[in-house]
Amino acid sequence: MKRNVGRVLLAAAVIMMLVQPLSTVHAGFFDRVKDIYKLPEQVEIIEKEYESTKQQLQEQVKKFDEQKDKLTETIARSKEMEERLLAQNKQLLEQNEALQRAIQSAEQDKLDKEARNRKLFWMGATAVALIAGYFVSGRLIRVAVWKRQKRSLRK
Repeated sequence: MKRNVGRVLLAAAVIMMLVQPLSTVHAGFFDRVKDIYKLPEQVEIIEKEYESTKQQLQEQVKKFDEQKDKLTETIARSKEMEERLLAQNKQLLEQNEALQRAIQSAEQDKLDKEARNRKLFWMGATAVALIAGYFVSGRLIRVAVWKRQKRSLRK
């Protein structure tokens, strides 16, 4: 019975082998063998691709570093420009304040001069009026005295 079981198992194994396609087993095995022998070529290709990618990455890193340096330089220049402009703005504000004070001073001087001129004009007009009044009153008094004397001489 052991022999029969062994034979049945052997027959089942042979039938199973016959049922499975032989090309698949051989093709997969031979393809793997071929792939193993082609592996050094593929490794070289992969190494070349790796080196190429590594070189491209290094170039991109260089470009990035250059751009970073340019950006840093640009930022430094813009900060210097900002500082110069702030200093210039401060200086211009001080000049503006000085000019405002000078304008106010000039306007005040103009107002003071106009007030002094009006005062002098009125003083001169008053002096002329007083002198003219003195002469006119002197003449009127003389005329009045003359008429009195003339009346007294007629009587």
